[in-house]
Amino acid sequence: MSKPTIFVFTGTSGSGRKTVARKAGELIGWTAVRSCTTRAPRNPDHPDGDYHYIGPEQFVEWEREGRFLQTVEMDRNKYGVLRDELERAINGNLGEGVYLVLNREGAAALKQLYGERLVRIFIYVDKQTVRERLESKGAPYEVIENYLDHYSEEVTYRKVCEHVFENVDLNRTVEMISEAVKSYK
Repeated sequence: MSKPTIFVFTGTSGSGRKTVARKAGELIGWTAVRSCTTRAPRNPDHPDGDYHYIGPEQFVEWEREGRFLQTVEMDRNKYGVLRDELERAINGNLGEGVYLVLNREGAAALKQLYGERLVRIFIYVDKQTVRERLESKGAPYEVIENYLDHYSEEVTYRKVCEHVFENVDLNRTVEMISEAVKSYK
């Protein structure tokens, strides 16, 4: 078996998977690979670094050119992982690993492509915690309800993931992930 080089953080919306992934990636020394999306940044004045924000026309063109490894449409927005960006990160990382944050469809698609080279890390919290976290951030009611509507469907994916962590305490979750992935070095 070849050593895994791709770690995919997946899990329930509102679980803090992006924050967990960013902190774990920094601690472990993994390179981040961002997905592309047609979704507008939540804060247009200060877009986060979690995605490459591109227009729908650009996305369709790149899709037609075969530049994406996988794409998915969620809530009328498209998301995709660029083939060359992932391969460049894998080849330039000197074997330490790369990480992505993907929904279950994206995680499953990349698992099919990369097999044993890819490890899925499922992050979740209970529904009430999702609600409380989103409310504390001032998320609109519609956003909160959308997250909660998808929860039951999303949480079942943990059964096929290689590692599952409940994100009750961010630092403890990152420590547990760091410990769990030592076996892959």
